[in-house]
Amino acid sequence: MRIWLKRIAWGLFGLLVVGVIALAIFLLPAHLQIRSITPEPPTRAELQALMSAPERPVAISYFVTSDQVADGNLLGHTTFVIEWEDGRILLIDAGMSEDKAREFADRISMLTGGGPATVRGTAASILGDEIGRVAGVGFTHLHEDHVQGLEGICGAATQQLTIVQTRDQATEHNHLTESMATMIEDSTCADALVLAPETRTTGEFPGIGIYPLAGHTPGSTMFAIPVGDRLWLLTGDISNSREALIGNQPKGFLYSYLFVPEDEARLEQLRLLLTELDEDEQFTAIVSHDPEAIAASGMPLWQMPANDN
Repeated sequence: MRIWLKRIAWGLFGLLVVGVIALAIFLLPAHLQIRSITPEPPTRAELQALMSAPERPVAISYFVTSDQVADGNLLGHTTFVIEWEDGRILLIDAGMSEDKAREFADRISMLTGGGPATVRGTAASILGDEIGRVAGVGFTHLHEDHVQGLEGICGAATQQLTIVQTRDQATEHNHLTESMATMIEDSTCADALVLAPETRTTGEFPGIGIYPLAGHTPGSTMFAIPVGDRLWLLTGDISNSREALIGNQPKGFLYSYLFVPEDEARLEQLRLLLTELDEDEQFTAIVSHDPEAIAASGMPLWQMPANDN
C-alpha cells in the first residue's frame, strides 16, 4: 500500500510539473511580446502643449456600466464621455453587455472571492438618445471588459463611427486581446482610424493626446484630455486602483505573470511617471476601474441633457 501511495504521489507531482511547464510555454510568447514593446512616454512639455490646442474638448464626464466589490475594493467598469463644442462625442472604453458584465463578475469572484455584479446599464442604454452624437470610440486597451460594449453601441448608433487606435493597439495582440481586436475589425458600424507610429493627435478629434504605453497589454493607450484648466490622463489599467498607482504598488505575481501577462518593470516606470505628473494640480491621473477615486477627482458624472421641450 505504501508503495502505491508513493507512486500516486509521484504521479500527481509529475502531472503538476507537466502542467506548470505547459502553462509557462503557453504564456512565454505573451511575456516576451509585452517586454518588447516600449514606446516613449509623453513628456510633461508635450502634455502641457495640449492645454493651448485649438478646438480642444469643452467637457469630460463619466459613467459606470457595472461594478462589484472585489478584493475589498469597488471594481467598476467606466466609460468616459468627451464632448466638443459642436456636440460631437468621443467615448473612451465601452464596458460590456449586461450578460457579459455578470459573467465577468463571476470570474472575478472565483479568483478573489468578490461579490456579484451590480449592473447599471450598457453604454448604449445610459447614453440613450444622445448616442446619435457619438462620432467615435477609443479604447485604453482591448480587454473584453473595455471593448465588448461596442456591440451594443453599434446596435443603437445612427451613424458610422470612428475607432481611434494607436498602431500598437491595432496590430499587436495576445491571447487576451485577439477576440476584441477581431470584433473591431469585423464591426459594420465603425471604421478604424489607426495613427501613424509617431502621431499623437488627430484632426477628427482635435486637442486630445493619444499615447501608446504598453505594459499592461501590447496596445495599452493613454488618452490625455484637456478641459478648462485641467488635463485628465485616462490611464486604463496601468493600475487597478488610484491607491496602487500613487503608492507604486504592483498587482502581484499571480495577476501579472499568470492571469494577465504584464511587463511589471514597464508598469513601475509608468506608475512613477503618472504619480509625478499627478502631483501637479494641472494633471489628474484617472484609473479606469476605481469609480470612487474618479468621483473624488471632481470629474462630473454623465448627465443626460435636459429636454427643453
